[in-house]
Amino acid sequence: MTLLWALRIGAILTLFVPAAIGYWLCRIIGVAVFLVHRRARRNVLDNLRHVCHRCGRLWRLRQACRVFITAVMNYYDLVRLRSVDRARLPELVEVRGWQNVEAALANGRGVIVISAHLGNFNVVAQYPAALGLEAAIVVERVRPPELFAYLCRLRSATGVRVLPSGPEAVPAILRLLRRNGILLVAGDRDVTGHSRLVRFFDAPAPLPIGPVTLALRTGATLLPAFTVRLSPRRSLVVVDPPLALVRTGDAERDILVNLENVARCLERMIRTDPGQWTVLQPVWAPAEKRAPLAEALGSVPAPAGLPADRHPATSDPAV
Repeated sequence: MTLLWALRIGAILTLFVPAAIGYWLCRIIGVAVFLVHRRARRNVLDNLRHVCHRCGRLWRLRQACRVFITAVMNYYDLVRLRSVDRARLPELVEVRGWQNVEAALANGRGVIVISAHLGNFNVVAQYPAALGLEAAIVVERVRPPELFAYLCRLRSATGVRVLPSGPEAVPAILRLLRRNGILLVAGDRDVTGHSRLVRFFDAPAPLPIGPVTLALRTGATLLPAFTVRLSPRRSLVVVDPPLALVRTGDAERDILVNLENVARCLERMIRTDPGQWTVLQPVWAPAEKRAPLAEALGSVPAPAGLPADRHPATSDPAV
């Protein structure tokens, strides 16, 4: 309930507190949560170790602190969107690769945009609806129910439909795709239990199969896209060309092969700026449980280090 009351208070303060002061407070709060929340800090540090196993502990600590700051800013922007920035959303988002969305819509079978929990994804996911396109996002159920209901109201500020993850959302998703709508989903963390183990960075991890299964069964275009903050208020969206789905007739093999391709896309997204990857839960199993998983998958190739050619637009300052 603490988060719920913090969001409600924040929604009131956005009407009176200048944005510059609000983002400054977000940094202070983010650092404080990083220092106090030991379990989440441990999870984030472990996730970052997989993202860049060659990077030292100081790098991981700095990026982990940025993760918490980004998470707090994301909540702040979510409450601002409902009360202050709703009409200005298109001005706050720079998009590269929008022609890939238009080409996907031209196919007429719906679009599944798959992304990572990167940057200001909560707000940027509403961009298609702000342009007048029919869109829906799939979100994880959180507790208590009052918090989940409040977050859904915030996320639907621009008219995007919010669907809770789980089988009950499937009929609505299918109707949306039949109407050539846009479905936005995150593929970097399994929250439903419907997953397969694939190599993710340097070790096996369970990734959700829903987006791949939907695309294979409906013919919808599977479109990788991600967002990063350029500054506290502005975000960049990069839409990549669609994934060419592999169809061999073997349903399980098709899921695994295409999920491997999705994993490679997610890796490229997250490497763009690991300090904006706001997953506070463990993605990988503990080391002592991981050996049998690696044996089940075969040898896991050695990971590449963090690329030196980071996206030139992601020079958002850290702490």
